[in-house]
Amino acid sequence: MTQYSTRFGLLSISEEQIWQCVAPLPGFTELQRFALLHVQEHGPFVWLQSLDEPLITFLLVAPAHFGLHYPQRPHFALQEAEGTSMVMAILPQQAKDSLHANALAPLYFMPGTRQFGQWIVEHPDPDSAIISEAKRPPLTLYTQIVHLEHTQQELAASPLAIGAA
Repeated sequence: MTQYSTRFGLLSISEEQIWQCVAPLPGFTELQRFALLHVQEHGPFVWLQSLDEPLITFLLVAPAHFGLHYPQRPHFALQEAEGTSMVMAILPQQAKDSLHANALAPLYFMPGTRQFGQWIVEHPDPDSAIISEAKRPPLTLYTQIVHLEHTQQELAASPLAIGAA
């Protein structure tokens, strides 16, 4: 295990929990190594934490949380047996705003190789019949997620509540 500085403090992360970005995030092409962090109180949401830049994190959730479905695979994953799509959740900038997803730029995670990338789709496949009410992240990613324990007091004091991602 190696210690990494993150927005959640110093964390021990094993090599098996490190994801390599194979299709860089626009505007963040220099960032290659990431970890998925989960706080139980955040339910199905996970944080994609850069291990190259401690202040960079993105909030992710399964597309079904927003009634989205991506039946196709991105070009960088055509040889992979299995993968899991996630979407970036856009945090509200003001208390009256609502949470929404970046539906046109999902991320695709390949657990077998611990690689992921972002891809652009012309149209997401909305499907209100599949809106998920899952209480935790997808099982396909669960073993490669760093699970964090925080108290309610620590979470309340966190700068991550509104628009800080």
